Amino acid sequence: NGDQLVLSFSDTGNLDADASHTPASGAFTVLVNGVANAVTHVSVEAQAKTVTLTLSTAVSHGQSVTVAYADPT
Repeated sequence: NGDQLVLSFSDTGNLDADASHTPASGAFTVLVNGVANAVTHVSVEAQAKTVTLTLSTAVSHGQSVTVAYADPT
């Protein structure tokens, strides 16, 4: 539906499936065509090697998307 961004990993060494260890939404910065798009939910699927970010606004095909993560530790 365009409001989810799925990040895939080849190495799951640092992915933790424990829901109490899920990164905070605010730890991610997503820019769509240079404009901030807030992350409203984060889910980690360690077995699938994915982190899914739910965005406040859907992204359309062809838009440029950048993602940054700030480790709070």
